[in-house]
Amino acid sequence: EEVLGEDTPLGVSGIRVRHTKTGEMHDIPCKGVFIAIGHAPANELIKDDLELHNGGYVKVKLGSTETSIPGIFAAGDLTDHVYRQAVTSAGMGCMAALDAERFLAESADDLEK
Repeated sequence: EEVLGEDTPLGVSGIRVRHTKTGEMHDIPCKGVFIAIGHAPANELIKDDLELHNGGYVKVKLGSTETSIPGIFAAGDLTDHVYRQAVTSAGMGCMAALDAERFLAESADDLEK
C-alpha cells in the first residue's frame, strides 16, 4: 500500500501492507525497499531486430551478453527470464560493459591490420 519514511534523517522506515484476504493493514519496519514493476521485458526498441526467447526476452550467447547481432549486447531484465532480480541485472550490466569493451578493442585491432 505505502512506503513509509522520515524526512530527518531522510530514509525509509517501513512499509504498510494490506492482507489480501482480510483487508487488514500492517506496518512492517525496514530500512530499504525494492519495488517490482513487473516482469515483462522492455523490448520495444529491439524486438524486431534481435533474436528473442518465448516471452520476449533477448537471446544471448551462453556465458556472455552477446546477442544475435555482432556488437550488440543485452543484459538484465531484457535477458533474465529466470532470476529477475536487481542484483543479477547489475552483474549482467557489468558483464555487458566488459563484453562491449572487448568487442571494441578487437574491432580496433582489426582496423589497424
